[in-house]
Amino acid sequence: MEAYPSGRDAKNAECAVTAPAGAAVSSRTGAIKRVLIVGAGANGRILAEQLKRRPGYHVVGFIEDDPEMAGQAKSSVLGGHEDVLRIVDEFAVDEVVVAYAPSWQQRVAESLVNGHSHLRVKVVPTLYETMIAKPEFKTVSDIPLIHLHAPTGLSYPSRILKRVFDGLVSLLILLVTLPVSIVAAIAIKVTSHGPILIAQERVGRNGRLFKCLKFRTMITNAEAVTGPVLSSGNRDSRVTPVGRFLRRSRLDEIPQFLNVLLGHMSVVGPRPERTVFVERFRREVMGYDERHKVRPGITGLAQVYGDYLTDVHTKIRYDLMYVYNQSLWLDVKVLLQTMREMVVGSGS
Repeated sequence: MEAYPSGRDAKNAECAVTAPAGAAVSSRTGAIKRVLIVGAGANGRILAEQLKRRPGYHVVGFIEDDPEMAGQAKSSVLGGHEDVLRIVDEFAVDEVVVAYAPSWQQRVAESLVNGHSHLRVKVVPTLYETMIAKPEFKTVSDIPLIHLHAPTGLSYPSRILKRVFDGLVSLLILLVTLPVSIVAAIAIKVTSHGPILIAQERVGRNGRLFKCLKFRTMITNAEAVTGPVLSSGNRDSRVTPVGRFLRRSRLDEIPQFLNVLLGHMSVVGPRPERTVFVERFRREVMGYDERHKVRPGITGLAQVYGDYLTDVHTKIRYDLMYVYNQSLWLDVKVLLQTMREMVVGSGS
């Protein structure tokens, strides 16, 4: 966390920020940081005024959607939130400061973090964000700014350890559940027509496609009429009686431990999704592709703390919480919680 000056006595200050007439030479190779401020309200204008007094900073202007706020900042407003990526490139911006963060400004911050890795993006935190964060901070004045950054992922030794953990857990579970798998296979074959296993194409780490294995829980050709649709859980009429039990106990996922051994998946991670739905969610959900930075998992935070029918916007929060905070200890906790839910039969 870093802090920028605010000026307690400057609440009514107006900043005289001069925006360049055209694209400017970037300071990415020099000492001057070119700053774009999101939000032209009092906080934004005070920040701009204070930054003007500090060497090494040049405020190129503001992003603001509110006409009243834009009028107060006068000619320094360069555009609205839809223009932010263009303005960042056109004005060679080095830092973006989100001075106030209702929903659209939060989306601006997220898009900048995900789309412009060279940028340092900071936000003025709410009281709630300050309470839950564990920031490192440098005090320049009295307005704190949290530094947002994309996840760096596990270190190389941690990735090796996680891969060994995945392999050992998968071998152990495949051996222990072998009798159960044999009984499940017989039950599927005897009670309904079709194959015992299905292999669906799913999107894995870095967008790579792989065949995800599962015990069949639906009638054969379940999507012949409807086309690809998301299952509605055990209420789905296409689910067989045996399939309902397998889903509730999560035993239908056992074959995916073979996917783990093959390196397609991890024991814990975001659940892999089919290509058709990935394309849709990419358009609808900000930051959806972040979940593809890690191997997909058999179980994950969304599965143990959410619900089978939890909407994708909520699931992506769990997925990103895992991506940003992944550790072997977190994997162990999620795996233990999954085993508990299998015992009590709370799956769908």
